Amino acid sequence: MPRIQRDSVTISMVLFVPTTIAFAQIGGAEEADSSWVGVVTAESANVRCGANESYYTIESVEVGDMVRVHGKRQDWMKIDTSGSVFEDTIGYIKYPASNTSLFEVAGTSGTVRGELEVLARNIESEELYRSWRPVLQLQEGDTVIVLESTMTEPGTLHRDAYMVHTVQMPANATCWINASSITEATPEQEALFEGTGTGVLEAKLTTSTNDVSDSMSAETSPTTVVEEESVEEVVQERLEPLTLVELEAAWEKMADEAVMGAEVTPLRDMYTELLAENSNDIVIDQIASGRIKQLGVWEGLQNQRVRIENLRMNMAIQTGEVEEFQSVMSLYGNYALAGRLALSNTFDGRLRPFMYRIQDVKSGRTLGYLPANEDWGLPNLIGQTIGVVGTNKWDPNWSVSIVEVERFDILSPTTATVSPDIQ
Repeated sequence: MPRIQRDSVTISMVLFVPTTIAFAQIGGAEEADSSWVGVVTAESANVRCGANESYYTIESVEVGDMVRVHGKRQDWMKIDTSGSVFEDTIGYIKYPASNTSLFEVAGTSGTVRGELEVLARNIESEELYRSWRPVLQLQEGDTVIVLESTMTEPGTLHRDAYMVHTVQMPANATCWINASSITEATPEQEALFEGTGTGVLEAKLTTSTNDVSDSMSAETSPTTVVEEESVEEVVQERLEPLTLVELEAAWEKMADEAVMGAEVTPLRDMYTELLAENSNDIVIDQIASGRIKQLGVWEGLQNQRVRIENLRMNMAIQTGEVEEFQSVMSLYGNYALAGRLALSNTFDGRLRPFMYRIQDVKSGRTLGYLPANEDWGLPNLIGQTIGVVGTNKWDPNWSVSIVEVERFDILSPTTATVSPDIQ
């Protein structure tokens, strides 16, 4: 193990923060409507079923198309499916064929008799199982326009037979568009989108400048959403449900890492959870089961490498070659965690809360996690070696070690390098 020494000038950051880590709570009081109309500025753009490129496309839009925006998550605008852009957008309602009481069809009208999800259609595939993303939760009494109804054979979509209704997408479903492809509509464009007619436009144009300013200040423009949205509000958003597409994207990222640096256990836990929630889905069963076995092999390799390192340390101590280990312990001994600060491929704010990870400087193994805090300036310290003072505790919800931070020190102002490992 290479000797790690302090720089001649030790940089120390003392941050006193609460020692209790509180994760997001789902729900809360309803907020006043702060939606606004946006205009597409890109030559062409994809509307996706989730706030990430890994989610599939449910509709395509062009320059000049208008949509209603309800919020922002990172680089994605949350929109609904109202307006002319979504007139031909379809979705699917599916449920076990044995439970016909969930949905009643009369002509082209379908009425919900329980709780059912509308799945967004993947416009890039004709395979029904690739249209898996729920974009709307229907409640008892809700009605939709039914375009087609079919029954799948057992073993094709699920182990049992399922009723699948192709429906016109309701106007209140949720989807996402990249923020770089959209801007706020002018009052004239907004009136056109709302279908309010020229009378309303004339009334707006004759309104005094002061009244217009007061009205605009009471609304939430896209600039206000971006500038006033706090990190806490972002964290408190509901985490995305586990999906096969998201987990496969995380798998691909992890596969590019050395074995010792891979976040094996969190990803395996997510595949296991997905499998448990979709036990009747043949596709998920096959893929998730295979990934769980692969991740088990990776975990075995990691554990074997740790045992080898421990044996080397014990042998060095027994033979008196302890200088470098004493140096490291004198540097790291007072910290709950000490190592290289890095981003996480699993705790990225989508499927799991956003947290940073601490990696062993030599092997790259993940030692534990730090919760995000905008006051710490952690994005500027990515790749540097830090020591965290606090309490390292096991979190049963996420099956990882998380530090209740009191402060942290920068142990090396230079970027640490992790050597290639077993592939």
